Amino acid sequence: MGATDTMPAFDDSAFWLIAAAMTAVALAFVVPSLLARRNAPSARRGALVAAVYRSHFAELEREHDAGRLADGEYAQAREEAERRLLRDAAEAPAVAAATAAPLAMLIAIIVALPALAFGLYAVFGEPGALRSASIAESMRSDPASAASIRREDLVAHLARNPRDGRGWVLLARVDFAADQFSAAAESYRKALAASPKIAADAGIWCEYADALGMAQGGVLAGVPREHVMRALALDAAHPKALEMAGSAAFEQGEFASAASYWRTLLAQLPERSTEHRELSAAIARADALAPTAPGGDRVR
Repeated sequence: MGATDTMPAFDDSAFWLIAAAMTAVALAFVVPSLLARRNAPSARRGALVAAVYRSHFAELEREHDAGRLADGEYAQAREEAERRLLRDAAEAPAVAAATAAPLAMLIAIIVALPALAFGLYAVFGEPGALRSASIAESMRSDPASAASIRREDLVAHLARNPRDGRGWVLLARVDFAADQFSAAAESYRKALAASPKIAADAGIWCEYADALGMAQGGVLAGVPREHVMRALALDAAHPKALEMAGSAAFEQGEFASAASYWRTLLAQLPERSTEHRELSAAIARADALAPTAPGGDRVR
């Protein structure tokens, strides 16, 4: 029926694609930083070696120009410095490699981090949260419309959020619209147990009573009537509760009580409305069937 056809299900693959794209963007910021750190020790040591030997060569030049070093001494000192420079330059990559992250480790980090993140989220997170959010938004925007939500989405949402009383109400309305009255009644029961706010809503008690009544053949006797009275205890002027209380009393032959509940409701209806006219006719029928009190007045 229409209650299951109108809202497309949120595709979990879309969630994972979005998550993967966001992970790739994050890695695009992280990886260059890791590479820069890996290459930085080699670059810093090479620059330091070059600076030290430039300074040393300059000092030798000054000593030679000032006459404090003979030509032979200058040539020998410079040759020795050049040999040390070549040796230190050759050792620099090995020293840098010992202090920088190996390339294999960097690759492992790039692969492992996303895998670990997705794995932890799959275990401890809620991959269906976007679907739940869309359902919750639909509930807020149109809580009375069962036609806007697919039943399977609601069932999945409630499996993850069993304390969502409003979700149980919506599932109950979907099932009621599909003539699945017992299932609807069970969902109303769970809604009332899950949420004190819903348990204080006279209208939900009426819906629960209606589902139970339909499940037992369309009559309100027994537990359904008790729920209607619970609704009236919460709100003595609740229109649906007054109408159902009158119907339950009429079913049991309590015609005066039925007329009394309906009169209270009649005062809330516009005088020239169809509802006012139909309820007035029902009250007249109940009055006609009501027993006469000893003083000659009908019991109201």
